[in-house]
Amino acid sequence: MYVPKHNQLEDRAALLAYMRAYSFAALASAGPAGLMATHLPFVIEEQDGGITLLAHMAKANPQWRDFAAAAEALVIFMQPHAYVSPRLYDSRQNVPTWNYVAVHAYGRPALIEERAAKIELQRKLIRQHDAGYLAQMAELPESYIDAKLAAIVSFSLAVTRIEARYKLSQDKNPAERERIARELEAGGDSVAAETARLMREHNR
Repeated sequence: MYVPKHNQLEDRAALLAYMRAYSFAALASAGPAGLMATHLPFVIEEQDGGITLLAHMAKANPQWRDFAAAAEALVIFMQPHAYVSPRLYDSRQNVPTWNYVAVHAYGRPALIEERAAKIELQRKLIRQHDAGYLAQMAELPESYIDAKLAAIVSFSLAVTRIEARYKLSQDKNPAERERIARELEAGGDSVAAETARLMREHNR
């Protein structure tokens, strides 16, 4: 990913917080059939200085077969984003642009095949998104759980490198940035408003 110096972010804690906040991401890989991408909810874990991404996909999805080649894959986290009008700059000699945050995490996916580990991954996802469902899940028949597990492929991806671009009008003056943030907040779009929040947070 092209990342100009003024858009770089290397704060590990901030990157982890961002990936956890926007954990529905796209897994991209290359295999015999060419490039493939699947949109998945991820669990992001940090242990002993390393970052691991955990997820699952439908077994009917052929992308998981690419993992056998042990080739590098890419997970793209990409939210929020918003259009920025040139009306908001001091000079009329400007063009439209887009503010956004994107994080690319690279690594080699590895299958998780043990039943207990697959169930634990599902519990982690549920705790992350719907903890109240855990009690109901515990009451489900084992045969039902096993049928569901047989229909998915679980995997982990140990992150080997991360690229992050925080394109949040860092190259504009404070008055212009404030004007842009207010415009994004006033439009009634929650994604644009979140972009404005990140602009304020990363332009202090």
